[in-house]
Amino acid sequence: MIVTRVGDRLRLVTQVAHQDQCGILAAAWGNHDFARPEPWDPVVQASSCHDEGWREWERHPGVQPDGEPRGFTAMDIADHVAIHRASSAAAGTHGERVEMLVGMHVAGLVMRRLGLDGGAAELDDRPGPARDLVVERAMAARALRARVGEGAEVAGWAWSAYRILQAIDLLSLYLTWRGLQAGEEWTLRRVPRCQGDEQGVDIVVAPDGAGRDALACTLRPWPFADDEVHAPVEARFIADRPYRDADDLAGALAAAPVTVLPMRVRRP
Repeated sequence: MIVTRVGDRLRLVTQVAHQDQCGILAAAWGNHDFARPEPWDPVVQASSCHDEGWREWERHPGVQPDGEPRGFTAMDIADHVAIHRASSAAAGTHGERVEMLVGMHVAGLVMRRLGLDGGAAELDDRPGPARDLVVERAMAARALRARVGEGAEVAGWAWSAYRILQAIDLLSLYLTWRGLQAGEEWTLRRVPRCQGDEQGVDIVVAPDGAGRDALACTLRPWPFADDEVHAPVEARFIADRPYRDADDLAGALAAAPVTVLPMRVRRP
C-alpha cells in the first residue's frame, strides 16, 4: 500500500495498481538512445507482476499504532519477506526470465537494489529473514540460469533488464508516492542505454504541473518511444484520521470509490 497525504485526505494506491502502472511504462520504454535488451516481453511481464505478492495482504491491510494505514515502508521485515516470496512464486508462472527478474528485484529490495542505491549491502548485516530470502533467491537464480543459459549473454541481459525494471519501479513510486506530490526531483541511477552499458546514465525526474496539471513529470534524458506516456493508476481517497483497526480501515476503503488518476510522463 502506497500512502500519500493530499490536502485533508489520504490517497491510497495499492502495490497491485502500482505494478499495473509499471507495466504500462515498460511497454512504452525504448528509443534510439535507450535500446531494449532482447527479449523485451519478459521485462514488461516482470514489471507487471513484481509486486503480485501484495495482492492478498492488500485485501485487508493493517494500521500502524498511531492509526495510520500501514504503508509499504512501515511493514515488518518478516511480513515483507513473506510478500516478496509470494511475488517470486507468482512470477514463476510467467516463465524463467520473468522469475529471474522478479527474484533479483525482491533480493534487491533488502540489498540496496543490488548496489544501485550506493554500495552493495553486506549480507551478514541484513536481518535473518532478509538473509534467508537473498540466499533462497540466489539458489533459485542458479537453477533458472541452468535452464535458460549460463552464458554471458543471459547474465548481461538480466543485469540490464533488472536495472530498467528498477528505473520503472522508482518512476512509478515517484508518481504515486512522495516525489511528485512534494514537487521534488528524483534520480533514476545507472539506467542502461543498451545491453552491456555497465555505467548507464542517471535520469532526472521532475514535476511538470505548471499551467497544465499536477499529475505529470518529465524525464531527462528521455527513455520512451513517444513524447508523452499516459500512465493512469487506480487510487482511493479516505479521510486523514486515525483508524481504530484493520476493520475500520477496511470499511473506509470499501466506501471509497476507485478514482483513476490520469498520470503522464512527458518529454521536457
